Amino acid sequence: FALGATIFAWLLYRVGPEHLWQEAAILGWGVVVIVAIEGVADLVHTGAWRCCFAPAHRPGLLRLWWPHLAGAAINFVTPTATLGGEVVRGTLVPRDVPGTEATASLAINRLAATLSDVVLSLAGVALLLATVPLDLEVRIAVLAALGLFVTGVGGFLLAQRRGRLAALLGERRALGRLLGAARAHRFAELAAEVDGRIAAFHAENALHLAASIALHTAANAFGALQLWLFLRFLGAPSDLATVALVFLVARVLDLAAFLVPARLGVQEGARMVAMRLAGLDPSLGLLFSLVLRLEQMVWAGIGLAAYAALAAGREPRVRVAP
Repeated sequence: FALGATIFAWLLYRVGPEHLWQEAAILGWGVVVIVAIEGVADLVHTGAWRCCFAPAHRPGLLRLWWPHLAGAAINFVTPTATLGGEVVRGTLVPRDVPGTEATASLAINRLAATLSDVVLSLAGVALLLATVPLDLEVRIAVLAALGLFVTGVGGFLLAQRRGRLAALLGERRALGRLLGAARAHRFAELAAEVDGRIAAFHAENALHLAASIALHTAANAFGALQLWLFLRFLGAPSDLATVALVFLVARVLDLAAFLVPARLGVQEGARMVAMRLAGLDPSLGLLFSLVLRLEQMVWAGIGLAAYAALAAGREPRVRVAP
């Protein structure tokens, strides 16, 4: 966090607050439109999550939207690499959904979201290598990183389809020493039930998984719409090739920064690099990132409020006697 804050402050100093303010004044009320679009994207992401429930336990869209926003807020303000937000979502799922079903839906949804990231990463790397002159060493490094990412996602998919995802934790002997024999046994039983639900979903609902991936990809594409509006409002080049290059390259760089709290500094640098590669003024990347910061803070505030409201008075789903 300290390193990210240092990079963020250095970029602000390098570009100059006065220059940023002048460009922000031109943007004007366009900021409101860009911020509002994120709410629509979050609703589409929620629809993707909803597809990951078994049909018999599928909640309404709006009943899942608030837990989704709460989880996104936790992911934004904590360095938990998306895991903290998933835990929060699982605790806030409507009470008429079995706990194991909620857990299974979150694992499947995480897979669908990650597969969507793979699609965008492949497109981003292909566009980057095709349009930007890079040294051979850089090209090899980019392809190696992409290969590791795709391999990891492939392992995640394989573990789910074989019904072995939760068992990777549930069968660990260390759990017995940490939780006690009774709790560890109960945890292993729940892990086996979750794995069964995940495997059944993959066997019976392949089209729903495909729909979830498609919806996540559509929701992510709203980021390109925000970028296009930003460039249009400022009178900068906003043709399809420019928007695609900036959006996809920044998206690829964002994936490498998931452990940095709020991607502080890295988000700004990624968009400055992407703008420069597209032949635009890098300061536009910093200003766009600041607009996204405002958007993130607005929706994180809404998500934290949703978390406080939903969590009030809720009891744990599962109690295991000591």
